[in-house]
Amino acid sequence: MSPGALLFSLTTALFFSVQVLAVNLDAGHHTHPYSLGECGDDKHKSFQLISDVQGTKFTSPLLKRWVVVEGLVTVSLQGRDQYRGFWLQQTSVSVHAKNSSRGIFVYHYRQPVKSGQIVRLFAQVAEYKGLTELKKVRAIKICDEGIELPEVETLSLPVNSLLELEAKEGMRVSLSQDLVVSDLYGAGYGLGNYGQFALSSKLHHQPTELWTAAQLRQGKGKDKLIAPRELDYLLIDDASAKAFPKHIPYPLIFNSDLGLDPASGFSADNPLRITDRVSHIVGILHAYDEHYVVIPEDIPAITIQSPFPRTKMPTVEKDSNLVIASMNLGNYFNGDADNSNKNRGFPTQRGASSYAGFLLQTDKIVSALAAMDADVIALMEVENDGYGENSAIQYLTTALNEKNMGKRQYRYIQPADSELMQGRLGHDVISVALLYRPEKVRLNSPARILNSRTASNSLFDDQRNRPSLIQAFSFRGHDFVIAVNHFKSKGRPCDEVEVDELQGNCNKTRYRAALALINFLKKDDQSKSLKSSSNKQKSAKSLPTLILGDLNSYSQEEPLLALYDAGFINLKYHDDSKSASFSYSFQGLLGNLDHALANSEFLPFIKSADSWHINSIEDVLLDYNKEGNGHKHPSIDTYGQPDMYRSSDHDPVVLGLQFPDASR
Repeated sequence: MSPGALLFSLTTALFFSVQVLAVNLDAGHHTHPYSLGECGDDKHKSFQLISDVQGTKFTSPLLKRWVVVEGLVTVSLQGRDQYRGFWLQQTSVSVHAKNSSRGIFVYHYRQPVKSGQIVRLFAQVAEYKGLTELKKVRAIKICDEGIELPEVETLSLPVNSLLELEAKEGMRVSLSQDLVVSDLYGAGYGLGNYGQFALSSKLHHQPTELWTAAQLRQGKGKDKLIAPRELDYLLIDDASAKAFPKHIPYPLIFNSDLGLDPASGFSADNPLRITDRVSHIVGILHAYDEHYVVIPEDIPAITIQSPFPRTKMPTVEKDSNLVIASMNLGNYFNGDADNSNKNRGFPTQRGASSYAGFLLQTDKIVSALAAMDADVIALMEVENDGYGENSAIQYLTTALNEKNMGKRQYRYIQPADSELMQGRLGHDVISVALLYRPEKVRLNSPARILNSRTASNSLFDDQRNRPSLIQAFSFRGHDFVIAVNHFKSKGRPCDEVEVDELQGNCNKTRYRAALALINFLKKDDQSKSLKSSSNKQKSAKSLPTLILGDLNSYSQEEPLLALYDAGFINLKYHDDSKSASFSYSFQGLLGNLDHALANSEFLPFIKSADSWHINSIEDVLLDYNKEGNGHKHPSIDTYGQPDMYRSSDHDPVVLGLQFPDASR
């Protein structure tokens, strides 16, 4: 090709490339792709009000159009660790469409702008993970500055529709009501991820904690359904888009000289917890990934109060003479005992990722158990590695006994070899366990095991449920039975034809396990066949029986209903004056997975019963996983301390009992 032809070809290609660019940019009927017009010119062919860009639905009616907009910069967070953009708000109120926002986010960080400036720009309308925004800014100019910010729009929770929030997306808003911290991690956010937490007008419970699936399907308890929680949920940001922030500014500590000290913030001793209260926030209403987020304008102005401060021990009725507790340990695995192995068997199948992490986990669990000071302790999620000197249950018992001397020391229940499978309690990698103080209570018979082999009618599937451990005790001349259980979780599906969305995966498996437990406890009237330790206690009468454990069912789901029908009473609700309780938090919804149920013969001995909220309302940053001990994912997490808080993800259940002396 000759030089002249080559030049002609390149010129032609460049000409058509420019024309294509002009056509693409001019898709919104523009005469020139970079034409801004004069400041204040609302007759420009490309000009659009911000409210028209936002529209009245969740998606902009001008999606992908190139537009000229003009507005007041309310907040600028253009830094690399910030949002790489700023927010514009339309100054004219009278001309905007009803139920449409007058604010919008502009993804642009090349030219700095600041709050109080009037900015006119040319950009493309886009949607990004639920947010209507302007991007690909082609031209921008400052029209004025030093302008007073627009009045805030009052925002109250709950809203009647998410469109109410959509109508304020990108605008300055004010939350002035008394709000409660309702979630610390929902939907993949969380303090440790992006420095965010959730506020609601009240705490919300799982629907099936308060209503049966049948009642919910009949329309009862509509205010307890998940939808109202979605209408009563706002994420509060730390004004940074950086993942895993080094500093989390919530809650700030009051300093007599500085007021709220901006250098303070989240720590093991200064936590943010579910149930904390916030009364006033001013900021920008943002949206991201199906959540609405308030980005505060002034974090030090936010006061967070704790009406329910931490306690160092559970509340137990003072005149109780026996304390029984139950706790899911959150996968307690102790590796191996080979000290010559540098990693000591870590990482294991579950639990801590390193020996250092395991030591912190042990310290946290022992702190919690020692503070409960219970005489009998039911445990879930202990490594199922037998009962030898190197087993997880032996390690934990030894560590706990270092805190308890003399008559307060513990032993663990070891079922007979005939009840075990190659020395292990069932098929799963985790099992239940039972600790007791031999100086306080006496074993009344060998431990019994509920599994697929011992259950009637093949109701119990120990390929999914962990085998239940049943032990009879004597105290002050009274005999009683404790059954420790851990039913199949909702996490993964079972081979069930229909899945009840209200009750989660494997509901039928758990229901059948509950029936099997009922049958097992009544089989040949087991309680009658156990020899009484007292001549005053007739063998013809059923023994007091207590069912403990993580049943992975909320209080009004079918497994619990089956136990109620069999005569067992939910001890957290047996007092009608009690409000809804909880032991677990999941995506901003509270409920009980950890239960204590008693038959009528056991009920007279109960003095107090409740969950001790040391785990469910605490942030996951405080657990035993932290940088330096094998944290499995990238993070900045240095918070966990050897205390009881966030020793697990489930709250322990603690019972206070009073037995009269029947031995005389």
